[in-house]
Amino acid sequence: METNAKLIAFAILVSTLASPFAHAQNQAGRGSGDPAIARQTPDGNMPDGVRPGDPGRRHGRPGVGYNGRGNQQGPGPGRQHHFGGLTSLTTVSGTVGQLVGNDDFILDGFTLNSGSAAVTTVKFPPHLGVQVQKAIKTGSNVSVTGYSEKTSNGEARFRMNSLTSGKITVVDTPPARPAGIPDTPTLTTATGKIADYRLDRGGRVNGLVLNDKTIVSIPSHVAYQLTDLAKKGSTITVQGYSRNLRDGQVQLEKVNILRASVITINGQQYLVR
Repeated sequence: METNAKLIAFAILVSTLASPFAHAQNQAGRGSGDPAIARQTPDGNMPDGVRPGDPGRRHGRPGVGYNGRGNQQGPGPGRQHHFGGLTSLTTVSGTVGQLVGNDDFILDGFTLNSGSAAVTTVKFPPHLGVQVQKAIKTGSNVSVTGYSEKTSNGEARFRMNSLTSGKITVVDTPPARPAGIPDTPTLTTATGKIADYRLDRGGRVNGLVLNDKTIVSIPSHVAYQLTDLAKKGSTITVQGYSRNLRDGQVQLEKVNILRASVITINGQQYLVR
């Protein structure tokens, strides 16, 4: 009996000592594989116990439904498409009236007289100026294909897609890529008296006209701040950069246009932004 009791006590002692080692081996075996959060089921769903938004893998292939930049693909709400849609083109014909330029006198349109109808303003990108100027002149018969549009000010105009005058056809194509590195703009200084103000299509001042015909181009919000300072007859000194023509552009009037960077009035300098 005494011997049996000793054997039972020894067995209990061995079992107690072996239990921690068995638990440690189970933990090591459980951690040897990839964590569950890094896996997905074949149908793209997350495994049980894993919630969307948990900090999963940061490497390897992106998850289902996402591209390499982390953007959602497919028809889901994460991806938006912006299509221009279809625009009906119409053709108008008549005779060319007057060539039209933008605020910097860069050719970008002309008026079209269509008999009894109202005069139509035809607009095109400025880089087509050289081609259009070679194709038409005042009084030329022309056919223009395009579409009607309205500006933010409610002004109606006809946007050109193509133009035909005689045997010449001009098509609205993208501007040519600049050849080489453009020249570095040169800082210029001009001094003169304010003779007038230049207005944009909305009637807001966006430039100062000096007595030597130089136009100082400034943003409308800057012109508003200069209301009490830059009065007609005031002497002003301007540092800025001259407006250079780009490929294909035509300036209807040879005017020096200076984009202001620093303005000096009554001895006080102002940075233009």
